[in-house]
Amino acid sequence: MKKMITYFKNLSIVVKFTLIIVLAFVLLSGSILISANLYEKERLATYYGVHSSNNEQLLDKIDSYIADISNVTKIPLTYKINDSTYMSLLSDFNDTGFSSYEFQRQNEQIFEQIMTYKDEVNSCYIFNTKGEADYKVKYAIYSPFDPTDTYWFKEAIYRFGKPVLVRTYELPEIVNENLRPVYVFGIARGIVQLKSGSVIGILLVNTEVKYLEKLCDEVSLGANQRILIMNGSHCIYDTKGEFTSMSIPSDNAIMSIPEQTKDSFFKCNIDHRSSYATSLFSDKYGLRVISIAPSDDLLGGLTRIQFTNFIQLILIIFAILLITLFALRRVVSPLTLLNSMMKMAEDGDFTNHVKFESLDEVGKLAESYNSLIDRINSLIKEVYLEKINANELELQMLQSQINPHFLYNTLESISMMATINDDDVTSDMAASLGSILRYSISDLNAPVSLLDEVGHVKEYVALLEYRFKNQYRLEIDVPTALYSTQMPKLILQPVVENAIYHGMRTIRTGGVIKVTAFKASRGLFEIRVADNGSGIPEDELKLLNDYINEKNDNYDSIGLRNVNRRIRLFCKEEKDSSDVGVIVECGENGGTLVRILIRDMS
Repeated sequence: MKKMITYFKNLSIVVKFTLIIVLAFVLLSGSILISANLYEKERLATYYGVHSSNNEQLLDKIDSYIADISNVTKIPLTYKINDSTYMSLLSDFNDTGFSSYEFQRQNEQIFEQIMTYKDEVNSCYIFNTKGEADYKVKYAIYSPFDPTDTYWFKEAIYRFGKPVLVRTYELPEIVNENLRPVYVFGIARGIVQLKSGSVIGILLVNTEVKYLEKLCDEVSLGANQRILIMNGSHCIYDTKGEFTSMSIPSDNAIMSIPEQTKDSFFKCNIDHRSSYATSLFSDKYGLRVISIAPSDDLLGGLTRIQFTNFIQLILIIFAILLITLFALRRVVSPLTLLNSMMKMAEDGDFTNHVKFESLDEVGKLAESYNSLIDRINSLIKEVYLEKINANELELQMLQSQINPHFLYNTLESISMMATINDDDVTSDMAASLGSILRYSISDLNAPVSLLDEVGHVKEYVALLEYRFKNQYRLEIDVPTALYSTQMPKLILQPVVENAIYHGMRTIRTGGVIKVTAFKASRGLFEIRVADNGSGIPEDELKLLNDYINEKNDNYDSIGLRNVNRRIRLFCKEEKDSSDVGVIVECGENGGTLVRILIRDMS
């Protein structure tokens, strides 16, 4: 806490006032959010009570209707169970599939009685166990359908006279007055012949889903509210029409809604809209009612109120901030300018002066700062002139110590005198040394051709051969087409020198140092320096290559590291993401192979 107080004290005046205003904004915003959250919870609780009550009423009406239809399907059992004639006719129909006139007449009585009892009934069927039917439908029908493969047909036979809920399906070969398919749900019940103790027929009573549409309209609270009547994953009716008579996929957001919501809405995302859902389940017929209302319908007004309050709050805070900044400007601006000038002076810029017309405390402070800058400029000039004089004197002393042209001329003179005195070895050595010295001392940053580098290496090795006679030989295999390729200076000589002093140290005769070059991929050309010397252990290669790429400092030699660095500078490559440079590998037949990758800049 003490650190926070100290930190606050060190802030600028403008920042302090801004933080105070921001804190006020946060507190007011928090207060609005808390109030809105409480109001939202209260409003959702009220809506939840209404939705739950409507779900309960809807589910009670559907259960009652299905119970009535279930009772209606008892008519053949209630009124015809003692009618041996009807049972005999039904048995004959079941055995032969023949529908006699008397059988049709009695079925017509049953159908009329059922449809009179329940006006909502759309169609009635009496099937034999082979799926053949006598029926009555309110709409024109073109042909009956075969239900023998349906779950409810098999279940009606299996349940031996108990009712079976028939989930919504499209009634085949039927259209309504608007030429649209007719979707129905209903009850199926097996007709049992007591004499034989077997099911000899199935009565199916269907109701069009328009009845469910009417019930849903009675409890709907808005045009955007969606109501689904479910039996397991099968949707019996969907007010949106999307899933009516279908099984809803398991990955659909609707299937994530709990079977029964308790005490509060279930928040979900339906059709890419934030929504609130309630669900009520009845185990009487296994039906469930799901009611879904978009968040905008329930909380749209509250959101607008919150947005309006926030806009008002932001405008008020902004107005206060502008007034505060205007009041502080006359105090803070001179101090800010003076602080900026001091930072420029810290960075070494002592050319700017602060100009204030006022004679108050800030003006006097600015006058003192200008005097300080003038004094510092005076001292810098004195020290700078002294440094220049000292550097010039040091340069003159260095130049007087050695003159490269003097060295070149001296070595040429030595070579000439050795020739006069018939000392060809000394003459050749002096000439080679002069050539090497001239090549090395000239501009190191200027690019050279590959031919120049090869020539320099030949001169260098020729000079060393006088010392290591017959110990090794240099082989050059470079295509003439690559001689004009541009590259940094003094790249080959350090690599060949390493091969001589490290690779050849255990060889007394027969040593070979081979230099080859060729075009590589991605605009690169590659130079290889291979020797048949003692080689490098494989476990040291990784350390050596990391050293060359400046990833460790395990070695004292700087030759290969400098070569690698200069190649990357020449090719303008980053150190950590380069495909150029020096790579050391094991040779094919022992010894060491050094690969030099250079981007072709010609």
